[in-house]
Amino acid sequence: MESTLATNLRSLRKERGWTQQALADRLGLTRPTLGAYEEGRSEPKLSVLIDMAACFKVTVDALVRGSEVEVNSRRVKGDGLRILTVSVDAEHDNERVVVVPVKAAAGYAHGYGDPEWVSQLPTFGLPLKELSLDRTYRMFQIEGDSMLPIPSGSYILCQYVDDWMSVGGLRPHIVVTRNDGVVFKRIENDLPGGSRLVLHSDNPAFAPYAVAGDDVIEVWRASAYLSFELPSALDGQPASAASVRSALDTLRGEIDALKRKENQG
Repeated sequence: MESTLATNLRSLRKERGWTQQALADRLGLTRPTLGAYEEGRSEPKLSVLIDMAACFKVTVDALVRGSEVEVNSRRVKGDGLRILTVSVDAEHDNERVVVVPVKAAAGYAHGYGDPEWVSQLPTFGLPLKELSLDRTYRMFQIEGDSMLPIPSGSYILCQYVDDWMSVGGLRPHIVVTRNDGVVFKRIENDLPGGSRLVLHSDNPAFAPYAVAGDDVIEVWRASAYLSFELPSALDGQPASAASVRSALDTLRGEIDALKRKENQG
């Protein structure tokens, strides 16, 4: 595979209309040596890289890796190096769902790439037709009221997202960041143009906020949630039979009172 340096070197030379010999003369190199650099068959020393960067009026980092925009673009599209540690059922060689409880979520941003740390987390199998066998799923427990009506303490079942350009549309995701750790929010995508994700809560008491793309470690698309807090008969939920009978008795009493009043009049 051709290196980024080789591609950038050749592109920068052609943009300036220089031949290989002309650039080699500027750098004090032979044409075959420069040709080897452009073809990725040889890597220049640091002193030569510094001379090249000065010649093209770019930084050494931009020469070796590409511009900051290009680097960020490759990263958000999943082309950069990311470490995803998974748990596998040794007997059937199937991936298991790793559970990240609230207590472990605080350390997840540091331990997510450590196989030994991840192996200490609970796992389970979930053979449901709605889940694809060729996808990686993880379950994160959330806390707080920012995503009500999903209650604090719920577990969010998520699918791993490699290409961050596919997220957005205010769909719910688990976002893992270096500064804030694990958060459950709806995403407004501003990558790579604004180099950020804007995170929204379902609870209007919480204002949206932005996180820089460089601060993001992982993104997981929410698929379902598990809650052990059963709904009550309040807030529009079905009422009990006793409360229905009580309401009917009250209504009958009010109707009887109206009839008596009409008869007396």
